[in-house]
Amino acid sequence: MKITKFLFYYIFGLVGIVLISASPALFKTGTFFNISAYTSELSHLFQTVIHPAEWVYFFKGNPVPLLEYLWDPYRYSMTIFMGAIALGFALAFLFAIGTFFLPAVIKRLVMRLLNLVEAVPDLLLAFSAQLVIVWLYKQTDILFMDFVTVGQERIYALPIVALAILPMVSLYKIILIQLDEEMKKSYVQFAKSKGMVKSFILNVHILRNIIKSIFYHSKIILWGALSSLLIIEYIFNINGITTAFMSDFRPIVTFLILVMLFTPFFVFYQGTELFIFKENRVAEETNLKMNRFLGSISFKPNGKLVRLFIREIAVHFKNVKFLIGFGVIFAIVATSLIYTAAADPLVEKFYHIYDDNGTLVSAAPHSHEYVFLGTDELGYSILDQLLTGAKYTVLFGVAIALLRVALGFILAVPYAFFCPPKLQRVLEKLVDGMHFLPLTVIAYLLLRPVLWMPPGGFTTTEMERIIYQAIVLTILAVPLLITLFGNEMKLIMKDEFVLSTKVLGGSSVHLLWRHLLPHLSARIGIVFGQQFIQTLLIFIHLGVFNIFFGGTDVSHSPFMPDPPQSTTYEWSGLIGSSKNALMTGRWWYIIPPLVAFVVVIVSMQFIIQGIKEVQQKRVGVPVDRNQWYLKLFSAKTSQKDAAKQPTKEDFVFMDSDHSRSS
Repeated sequence: MKITKFLFYYIFGLVGIVLISASPALFKTGTFFNISAYTSELSHLFQTVIHPAEWVYFFKGNPVPLLEYLWDPYRYSMTIFMGAIALGFALAFLFAIGTFFLPAVIKRLVMRLLNLVEAVPDLLLAFSAQLVIVWLYKQTDILFMDFVTVGQERIYALPIVALAILPMVSLYKIILIQLDEEMKKSYVQFAKSKGMVKSFILNVHILRNIIKSIFYHSKIILWGALSSLLIIEYIFNINGITTAFMSDFRPIVTFLILVMLFTPFFVFYQGTELFIFKENRVAEETNLKMNRFLGSISFKPNGKLVRLFIREIAVHFKNVKFLIGFGVIFAIVATSLIYTAAADPLVEKFYHIYDDNGTLVSAAPHSHEYVFLGTDELGYSILDQLLTGAKYTVLFGVAIALLRVALGFILAVPYAFFCPPKLQRVLEKLVDGMHFLPLTVIAYLLLRPVLWMPPGGFTTTEMERIIYQAIVLTILAVPLLITLFGNEMKLIMKDEFVLSTKVLGGSSVHLLWRHLLPHLSARIGIVFGQQFIQTLLIFIHLGVFNIFFGGTDVSHSPFMPDPPQSTTYEWSGLIGSSKNALMTGRWWYIIPPLVAFVVVIVSMQFIIQGIKEVQQKRVGVPVDRNQWYLKLFSAKTSQKDAAKQPTKEDFVFMDSDHSRSS
């Protein structure tokens, strides 16, 4: 029976891949959502799939057998990817368990270091890894490992290490947070009271309780790593599976590559859920049902809801971390808006720079010695582009992340509690196909027909392109977040306090607002941070391939055309058009926008941490604050109090029968 279910779910996953593979037809010929073209492409793809003789790949214009051509780069890419995931996850578990036994002060330092590393884009990590090897070679004349492929050569060590860093950091943080939450639960306190040591509680109780939540989070981490694989292969000049994506966009090629990526991960994840996570399905479905009534709800326009909303926002500003993060991001956006309104021109161009004697001293690109932060190849000021594009990068990054999380959470409620179980499982298997699909590739397929300027110029406005890109990047992530939040809700619905609320007649709205949302708020903050970071990384990934936010200004001149430029001057356009800057020594191309990305990401992490602390305090979870100066003075006071011996004058004696009798 389970084998039948397994095969049935696999078929539904393939259906999802077929639908995705034909989706670029929706945006061809300069139109949005061309249903007739999509239907025609879908029919043609289905006919091709059922006729393997038509599976061909056009290599330099010559048809070759598709499977035979794809197998070698697929095996190469999967070796690098699986090696990176295995290395990253193994190190994350080892480091998390080791950190678990450290003092709280060191744990806080570790979390801050992880936040800093997570703020570094994978593009910079790959460049840094290459530069370290080059620097070591210059210092020692020893090439410790190859840092780029040439021709048919293959390298493994450095790409695996570079790709493993971000998955390791993400899983490391999640495990630490899960361990801290479990340590504050009542069953752990009870075990401690029985004399059980910390290591025994960890191995026997805590790990088995957090493994399922970590399992569900790992899908999102895996999804982000697949997008990073595209960049790693590009930076290291690896002729892998992503090169086949970029060389032939025909739906049959996309379909077969996605099936090859989908199958091994489906076998692992679905096999684990079906054969290892054994539960009583009937009892589970009964426990997950919410009460069918809403209770008494009043929406009188008396301003109470507005005052409540303002009070909720004001509470977060009392948190120092939230205030710092919000202040930095607000300052960046405000500066960009003021600069855009006041500057003329927005981006100054420096053709040639002369000294006081009229002698030419510099031609574009100018270094930071002549222009603050330097200029790009066309002479445009890097600083002016950063100031102009900050509002687009930050505001739309936050907006896309918020839309993803909000839509994912709202749609997860009917998905988890009101959808029939059979329909729920069918939808989940369709969505599973997206977990193993590189988001950068799909975004590239959907956005390039709209954002790449044709020879005749754009037929859409800049705002239309921005809204379209925001919608596409939001929709691509919502199905995955629905299943993630739905699974988290199911886990919480099994807790005793939820069952007690349902027995006492609590309405569905009461249960959701008063119990589920407060307990999910910390994890929603984590997911929001991941989505914000992922959105910025997608901007960078698309920028590497000259797909810029708001549109790419392309010169179609046959004689020395200008490099592609961003129409909005957003930050990923600077990084994308300067992808070879570090290797050519023109560091001022890429360092300023990368530092700007890091500052924004770190600031957002401060905001998320502040939100988590406020929400955890509300549900009764103790929040550790690193107020070392207060602890220092309190420690001195406690030592003085401990040294003082009580005397008779410290007591007040009452005149009672007991005192007289004594």
